[in-house]
Amino acid sequence: MKVEYGKTGTYFYLVGLILIGVFIPTSKFGLSVSQFYLIALWLLLGLDMRAINKMFPEKPFVTRIISRIVLSFKGIWYNIKTRFSDFIHNKVAVVMVSMYIMHFIGLIYTSDFQYAFKDLRIKLPILVFPLILSSMKPLNKKQFDTVIWFFIGSVFFVTVLGAIKFFRRDFVDVRELSVFVSHIRVSLCMVFSIFVLGYYLLKRNYNSIVKAIIIFLIVWFLWQITIWESFISVLIIAALCAMLALYFIFRSKNVVVKISTFLVIIISASLIVYVPYRIIMDYNNPEKVVVEQLDTHTKLGNSYVFDTLAFGIEDGRYVGLYLSKTEMLDAWNKRSELKIKNEYDDGYHCLVRYLTSKDLRKDADGVNQLSESDIVNIENGIANYNYIENPGIKTRIMKIMIAYRNYKKNGDANGSSVFQRIEFIKASFGIIKENVVFGVGTGDLANAFADYYEETNSKLRPEYRFRSHNQYLAITVAFGIFGLLWFLFSMFYPYFADKKNRNYIYFVFLVIMALSMFTEDTIETQIGVTLFAFFNSFLVFGAQRD
Repeated sequence: MKVEYGKTGTYFYLVGLILIGVFIPTSKFGLSVSQFYLIALWLLLGLDMRAINKMFPEKPFVTRIISRIVLSFKGIWYNIKTRFSDFIHNKVAVVMVSMYIMHFIGLIYTSDFQYAFKDLRIKLPILVFPLILSSMKPLNKKQFDTVIWFFIGSVFFVTVLGAIKFFRRDFVDVRELSVFVSHIRVSLCMVFSIFVLGYYLLKRNYNSIVKAIIIFLIVWFLWQITIWESFISVLIIAALCAMLALYFIFRSKNVVVKISTFLVIIISASLIVYVPYRIIMDYNNPEKVVVEQLDTHTKLGNSYVFDTLAFGIEDGRYVGLYLSKTEMLDAWNKRSELKIKNEYDDGYHCLVRYLTSKDLRKDADGVNQLSESDIVNIENGIANYNYIENPGIKTRIMKIMIAYRNYKKNGDANGSSVFQRIEFIKASFGIIKENVVFGVGTGDLANAFADYYEETNSKLRPEYRFRSHNQYLAITVAFGIFGLLWFLFSMFYPYFADKKNRNYIYFVFLVIMALSMFTEDTIETQIGVTLFAFFNSFLVFGAQRD
């Protein structure tokens, strides 16, 4: 039985949920404060403080105050008992919270309690949100949509700030376009927003202006995902579109529509495969070079070197063509405070690659054609003009190709998020192999990975020796195979437990989270775990059922 707290209480509760939605893509501190605010509401909403303050008017002042405090605490205790009873009798909420309880049980066989308690603190949203939202009164449809719209508005605000940095070219790495929190988490927020907006476009009776805004936001978020080079977001969007299209095929009774939709899926899938393939082929297959037909000397009369082996290929060009080292370095040292004396100095290979990316020769003329912003880019360690001027999926694939060449040649994954993940996965499986059943415990993940890297003489530098970057592997490392099975059960049980939970928005959210966990340890960070825990509870308990 829900505790009654009237329209005013509902307003305060709605504000708390809006604040969570607003702060997910913008502020860790704001999220912490908002959660404490919701906890306070959970304890206090339903107390009639005006009625309590009117009691005992005939008693002395001190006695009157003490009596009112006692009654307030009785009311709070009643709220706790009633709301906890509502929670404990809600199987879905209890299963959600069991994910957190599993981490608590992992304390039994852990050794690093400092790390363990930090981990439990970070993952408190997994406990807090199911407990609160399952025992509070659900919102009506308008209030529910209000929370979603504030969340989408906050995501849009973050991307606008990122777009300003993009147009100003005020970044060294595209990850800096997310100005508040991890660009990976914001990218997931954008993906979720796209599919919610698509649903609202089709299912809500909005006027033409609102529908135009929705279409603009969808296109805007798709563009932002592209320039943020969020490859996993693109894959999630493609996977979700394929799932929804297949669902539409099975539900439709029109044969023509079925065939048309199926053809669209086939063509889209072909393009998704062909475009990266074409980029990779163009990258690795430069035009044939006939050295006899090339200029042999620079405009200053110095001879060129043509090396198609040592420098390799980048952007579909041989990096080592038209190289006049001494002339290039003399010209560079006249323009930059970052002095480069020879090929062993920091910045040399960066300079050569940058000139290649602009299709300039590696001589004085090429260096002199660089703009002041190009000079700054090279000084900041940016090795390719396209990293700043043309970020996108193509550029992301080219970065992966460069990293692949280094990894294949030297086994060096440092600095490459893709190939570092391969090393993280190797480490995860190595640790799991020794702790298959119950894992290493809640607090021993960091120590387990550090020990593994040391024991195997990993080539990863200390600053790159991270954990799994795969949530399923992280859970298995910590809690073993039984922990992984329970994690999967607690994650997907709410969807299958109640037919009313099997709706479009919740399905989309679960797929986004489930797929993101293959490349990210999503619930190991405050933003990631709050994104997961809040919407996992809000989409199940937050709205009235009809």
